[in-house]
Amino acid sequence: MFQKVYKAFFQNPQLIAMSMVTFRIPDGSALVYIEKADPQIYFKIYDLLTYRRDFGRWEKSESLYDPYERSFPVGLLPRVKKYLNSKGYRVRIKDERRVRGFKINSSWNEGYAMRRYQERAVKKALREKVGVLSLPVGSGKTVVGLRMIHELDLSALIVVHTKELLYQWADKVKEVLGIEAGIVGDNKWDERGVTIAMIQTLLSRGPEKLQNEYAVLMFDECHRTSAAEKFYQLGLKLPQVYRFGLSATPWRRVRGEEIKIEAVVGPTLFEVRADDLIKERFLAKPRFEILTYESKMPSFSERYKELYEEVIMNNMDRNRVIVRKAVELAKAGHRVLIDVKRIEHGKTLKEMLEAEGVRAEFLSSQSPDRWEVLEEFKDGKIPVLISTLLKEGVDIPEISAIILAGGGKSDIMTIQTIGRALRPKKGMKAVIVDVQDDDPLLFTHFIERQKALKQYYGKYYDREMDSKLEKDVSKKRRSSKRP
Repeated sequence: MFQKVYKAFFQNPQLIAMSMVTFRIPDGSALVYIEKADPQIYFKIYDLLTYRRDFGRWEKSESLYDPYERSFPVGLLPRVKKYLNSKGYRVRIKDERRVRGFKINSSWNEGYAMRRYQERAVKKALREKVGVLSLPVGSGKTVVGLRMIHELDLSALIVVHTKELLYQWADKVKEVLGIEAGIVGDNKWDERGVTIAMIQTLLSRGPEKLQNEYAVLMFDECHRTSAAEKFYQLGLKLPQVYRFGLSATPWRRVRGEEIKIEAVVGPTLFEVRADDLIKERFLAKPRFEILTYESKMPSFSERYKELYEEVIMNNMDRNRVIVRKAVELAKAGHRVLIDVKRIEHGKTLKEMLEAEGVRAEFLSSQSPDRWEVLEEFKDGKIPVLISTLLKEGVDIPEISAIILAGGGKSDIMTIQTIGRALRPKKGMKAVIVDVQDDDPLLFTHFIERQKALKQYYGKYYDREMDSKLEKDVSKKRRSSKRP
């Protein structure tokens, strides 16, 4: 029976054609076109690439498949191919693209010896040519990105979203690859073999203004859901064959927008967990602490802005607990970062710390002397740094303790911020301090932050703290049910 079916199938050209899907990627394009397929394939791909877009009080369906052009972004090709294969279709890809760019003649700084997981990441990325590398804060993802460029020895465009990252990458290119990086952003347009560009500048001026041809396109901190639309707009206008995303936190709470990031740089193709790197001593062991306080002034605000100001920013009982812990950590030899969300809050904590005789400086995007302050902090002249700034990408390995004073529920921001403290320190654990607020909404945010920590750090998350949190949650639920 099987032989008859087998023979009938392969003697019928129409059945063979129906089982085969042919895609074509034209040269110079970031889109994949369906060239030949069973008509029902169009509907299947349309459904696969449709997501719900959140507009606050309502949602709208949006598909990344264009039914008129019969095309979709190249980063989604692995997803589409995997889906069709699972449905019994064979996929043929006619990739007409050629790798553009020019030799950069980089020389690798041997002081940056590659770790085994970094070598595996580079090898897989260069083989796949598209995808996201998920590497925790402190794991050397910048070095991994530069190693890929060095192995190819071809021109590269690295896209970032802040001035701090713009110059940090440029310094690293010179230090690691031995070449001067080009800068596009901060009122500069200077292209070189490796160019660091701000996404805002490329979109406002237009990527067609780029003079060089680049073989590699690399997005740093590509997990930023809030920037998904910008990534998408820019990515589809750039034709590079090698397309990569670097991220410490590729997972997101909002599931819809992330498909637009995947559309530009592909799926996650390599991931290293923080707890694995802690085990191998590449990252420091964390010690988690929770600060509690009793507030004499309960808040009755219903609007979040007023609630935040009363319970977090201007709550002196809360602020005193934070300052007391910062002083304790500084006296124990730690370099302390206090993370805040608002400038006014940072300035208040700075004044309170200085009243305790501890030198502290506050940094925001408006601070004109931030580079000088960062250098003094690195040199140990400033024991406590308060900032709204140091969440993504800024590399300060000297930080050994973090106090999450700003509240909020963002899992990505929490992980990005505390990752600043997880660099190995001799004889010293990384201290991560969170503040437990009693207000029902802010307590929920606190629990969300702790869930993020537990998920990210696995077995290194404190079991006793986990047990305590469960009891606190149960207690909150019981009290909320009382009349």
